[in-house]
Amino acid sequence: MNTIKANTLNEIQKLLTKKVTKLFVLAAVLIPVLTKLLLNNLFLTDWMALPSENINFTLLDLFVTILIPLFIFIAATDLFTGEGERGTLLQVRPISRMELYLSKVIAISIFSLILLLLEWLAVMISSAVFDKVFDMAAISSSLGAFIVSWFPIIVLTSFAVILALMVHSSVLAISGMIVLYLFMMFIPYVLPHSLYLLPSAYLDWYMQWLSDVSFRWMIQTVTYLCSSFALFFSIGYYMFNRKEA
Repeated sequence: MNTIKANTLNEIQKLLTKKVTKLFVLAAVLIPVLTKLLLNNLFLTDWMALPSENINFTLLDLFVTILIPLFIFIAATDLFTGEGERGTLLQVRPISRMELYLSKVIAISIFSLILLLLEWLAVMISSAVFDKVFDMAAISSSLGAFIVSWFPIIVLTSFAVILALMVHSSVLAISGMIVLYLFMMFIPYVLPHSLYLLPSAYLDWYMQWLSDVSFRWMIQTVTYLCSSFALFFSIGYYMFNRKEA
């Protein structure tokens, strides 16, 4: 367990050294602040007519459907495909392949949570500063929505790792992920029945929790997410374990 913890911290540090990661951190902080500043000071009457909470959830939707998936694709490509290209993916070290694989997946997932929490914090602070009316009760509900959004992001992470392990070119990996993700986002408009079979289906999962949640629906969706993660994680590890040093 200590080995996984130490290597996870090492993988997170790798991500932190990347300029693109710092850009995502900056975006998580600045986008909510700039959005609130513009909406409350530039007389954008159509947007200002919307409740503050709606704008907050619109910002969350932007991150969970666009920015964080993009970060996941870049991170998975760098930690798997990129290291494979550089010959550093399977260096001889006192750590098993399962521990190495698990620590990389955990690192991407944890950093995704960090981005979500940074965005939530920026949304709350900017709301308190710029909004004319700030409801303290919105703090707990919005935090819950942000945290709930993390679970389908973990599933998407495990799926992205599979794609990263399939190819040996970073350019091909990241471009392939983006194209496939766009396909998954738009195919339900053509084939509506395929919606809940896709890894991208529950990225807006938090919206369901804001309404009345039935126990049956909760069990079904949690089972789907857990099953999808277990399947993608297992396939990914199988592919990772078969790689030659």
